[in-house]
Amino acid sequence: MSVVLLEAGALIVLAKYIFKKKNSKVWYFRRRIPEDVLGHYPSKQAKDLVFSLQTTDEGKAAGLAHKKATEQDALWHSFRTGEVAEGPDLVNVALAILSKFGLKPDQSKAYAKHDLEPDEFLDELRYQADAREPEGNQKDWGARLPSEYQLAAEMYYGKKKPIFLSEALKEFLELKGESPDHGAGRDRNRVVSEFISKFSDLPIDQYSRETANEFVTHLRSKGNKTETIKRRINSIRPIFRTISREHALIDREIFQAIQIPSFGDDAKARLPYTLSELNMIQKECLAKDDDIKWIIALLSDSGIRLSEATGLMTEDVYLDADVPYIAVRPNEARGLKTKGSNRNVPLVGASLWALERALPHSEYGYIFPRYIDASKSSKVNKGTHASNTLAKWLRTLDIEDKSQKATHSFRHSVQDRLREVQTPEEVRNAICGWSNAGIGAGYGKGFSLTVLSEHMEKIVLRDWGPHL
Repeated sequence: MSVVLLEAGALIVLAKYIFKKKNSKVWYFRRRIPEDVLGHYPSKQAKDLVFSLQTTDEGKAAGLAHKKATEQDALWHSFRTGEVAEGPDLVNVALAILSKFGLKPDQSKAYAKHDLEPDEFLDELRYQADAREPEGNQKDWGARLPSEYQLAAEMYYGKKKPIFLSEALKEFLELKGESPDHGAGRDRNRVVSEFISKFSDLPIDQYSRETANEFVTHLRSKGNKTETIKRRINSIRPIFRTISREHALIDREIFQAIQIPSFGDDAKARLPYTLSELNMIQKECLAKDDDIKWIIALLSDSGIRLSEATGLMTEDVYLDADVPYIAVRPNEARGLKTKGSNRNVPLVGASLWALERALPHSEYGYIFPRYIDASKSSKVNKGTHASNTLAKWLRTLDIEDKSQKATHSFRHSVQDRLREVQTPEEVRNAICGWSNAGIGAGYGKGFSLTVLSEHMEKIVLRDWGPHL
């Protein structure tokens, strides 16, 4: 049977296989065993699988039912084809094998306490190992079990359920609230997919330090820069650490302090724009006056990151405040790089002009809709597309050392300009979204917008445009 979990307009969400017994608040699972696999179940087994889900919560019951149905599907597939996929499906089959005999992982202690043995289960294991006859084939018969039955036996006798890397990734993203489609979650998804394609999907405690070093070698062979390799290692490492902790596994720290040969030697220094170049860029933005130039103008006098700009929502912009400003904060389309990135930034000069021009052109709540993919259930910030487009236009201008200057160079320029007007480091960090050092930095609310704006006004190029 199916239960309606949600009904909203034309949308109805159903949960299959759950029901309640009369006068009971507890949810139960019921599913018909297909005729073609019924012979694989104990002779006393009814044609329906029925058991308590041991919860009164409807949503939790639906999740448990889905998990059990997935395990059964994997088992029935193995019955029909004689094949069992490796990885998480192997675990699903092993769990379903236990379930069909009414057993659970780590249940052997309870049986032993009452001097009992799961006779039907043990008979099945001997059958699968071809060790039913008293003569021959008896010695070490457990080693001859098919992998799914061997895992089922090991789990019954107390072995922890193996956590495969693909499962670990999914659990990590759920724990951290990251989406696999954008931001840090998307980056982790890509790194793990590449790691699995190279080394297979294994339980996380089966990878070794050698595997981690081979992954570094693999990334180098593809031409990745050493900084990129470091970022990818930093994406995958916390998955092992966090999921090992969650499941009481030993974290073998295979990625800890990993060595990346010649680290940093291939880095290209990002140069800041000169004041004359900034003046020229801002005047070109004023003349062209389109959404690409609004983004560039915003970056040039604010010091915010490109992803922070393209992910701005209309509710983040406060043009009518005593001190006009933007609130840089996470939203559906993008997270933030660091904790210190959550901040308020005064709008001055070209950045103020840019948002005055851009705000009337916003769509579905975003200031720069060109770089927001609204077709997906979760909005996606297309920052890479923006970076390529902005860089292409900037390369058409008369800029020195343009191969070493890009959108990120505006942040370097803002820092240099603030230093020149003797802005304290703590204020510069507050504007650009870096954390200040020391215990005291964590106390209080930080600098007011008035103070931040006073310093930002000092770096505005006075001959560039309409606010002068």
